[in-house]
Amino acid sequence: MSPPASRASSRTALPDSAAAETPAPARGRSRAAQQRAHDTRAALLTTARRLFGTDGFHATGTTDIVAEAKVTRGALYHHFRNKEELFEIVHRAVTLEISEEAQAATAAMTGHTLQRAMATLRVYLDLLATRRDIQRILLIDGPVVLGWERWRALRSEFAYAGWVQTLSLLAEQGRIVAVPIEPMAQIILAAVDEAALAVAHADDPAKTLEDMARALTLLIGGLVDTRHAPGPA
Repeated sequence: MSPPASRASSRTALPDSAAAETPAPARGRSRAAQQRAHDTRAALLTTARRLFGTDGFHATGTTDIVAEAKVTRGALYHHFRNKEELFEIVHRAVTLEISEEAQAATAAMTGHTLQRAMATLRVYLDLLATRRDIQRILLIDGPVVLGWERWRALRSEFAYAGWVQTLSLLAEQGRIVAVPIEPMAQIILAAVDEAALAVAHADDPAKTLEDMARALTLLIGGLVDTRHAPGPA
C-alpha cells in the first residue's frame, strides 16, 4: 500500500473537534462575538500546528504564532494558559488525525481482523515515516515538551488503546496465542515509533520503510495461533 502522505501533506487546519473546544461563552455574548472567539482559537491552533511541525516547539515563539495568526498576544492567553498547553492540544489533534486517516484508508478492506489491523498499521507507519511535521510533533518534541508520562498518556488514548482493543478481539477469536495484552500493545506501539524514526533518518528511506514494515509484520505475525485458519472475522 502506498503512503497517503501526498493527500495529507497540504493539510494545515486541525480537525474540527480541536478547533471546537472553545470554552462555553459567557451569558449575554452576541453570536458574532462567539464566532470571533471560535475563529480566533481556530486560527491560533492552525498556525501553531504548522509552525510546530515546520520549525519545532522550541524554535517557535508565541510572538511568531500570534503574528502569523493575526491575533493579539492577549487573545492567545485568553484561549490557552501557555505555549505548552497549546502544543498539547495540537499534539492530541495530530494523533487523532493520523489515527483516523489510517482507519479511513482501510475501512473498505475485507479480510479477517489481523489482516485489517496490519493494513492499518502499514498506513500509520507510512504517515509517521514520511511526514516530517508529524514526526516532529509526535515523536521528537512530544516527549520533551509534555514529559514522558504525559506523552505516554496521550499516545495511549489513541494508538495504544486501539492495539489493546485489536489484540483483545483477536484473543477472543482464538486467532493469537495467549499473551499479556497491554504489555504487547506497548511493545507494538514502541516498535512502530522506532521504525518511523529509523525511516526518517535513513539514507534510503524507501528501502528502510519496506524493511521495517516486514519486521513489524513478522513481529505481529508471530502472535498468530497456527491451529486456527484465518477465515473472515
